[in-house]
Parts: sequence; C-alpha cells; structure tokens
Amino acid sequence: MPNKNEQENKNILSDMGIDVSSDKIAINTGKTKDFFGNIQQQIKDKAQNIGQHIKEGDTEMAKNIGVKLDDEHMEADLHKSRSFIEEIGTKIEHFLANLEKSVEDFTTKK
Repeated sequence: MPNKNEQENKNILSDMGIDVSSDKIAINTGKTKDFFGNIQQQIKDKAQNIGQHIKEGDTEMAKNIGVKLDDEHMEADLHKSRSFIEEIGTKIEHFLANLEKSVEDFTTKK
C-alpha cells in the first residue's frame, strides 16, 4: 500500500502528464504543457496581485515586508524584510525539495 508521500508524488506526476509503471514511462506532452502553463499563470497572477498591493500602498502588505511608504518618505525595516525574505526562501526550498524528491522517485522507478 503506497504511503501518503508516494501517493502525493503519483498525483503530482499524473497532474504533470507523466505515467510511470513498472515497465514503461508515458508522457502526455499536452498535459505537461498545460500543467506548467497553469503554474506560470498562477505565479504571474500572484506577482501582479503583490504589485497591485504595493502600487496601491497597501499598508498591511508593506508592514509584513517591513516597508513604510507615504508621499514624502520611505522607510525599510531590514529585520522585517529579512524575515519576510527568509520565509519565502524556506517555502521555495520546501517546494524544490518536494520537486527533487518527485524527480528522484521518478528516476528510481525505471
């Protein structure tokens, strides 16, 4: 019986259009292209959303990253900015570790 991580990896591979069995690997390039296209669109949407918040002077967003803006001044709290960047870095590392594990699992099943 596959454990939770194995099932998640299978689901990710399936979403990417990759089917791995004991004697073959099938790649649905259309599904793979759609998968990465969707990720690209989600990242683009998030970036636009963050940009819009900053442009509008969303104070809550600015506070989270340690930046205060008004018509005449800009202040940056480097400690808050560093914490924000470290948090993003940790999330990216976690994502990449999961992606690396999926690729590793994929290659060892050959």
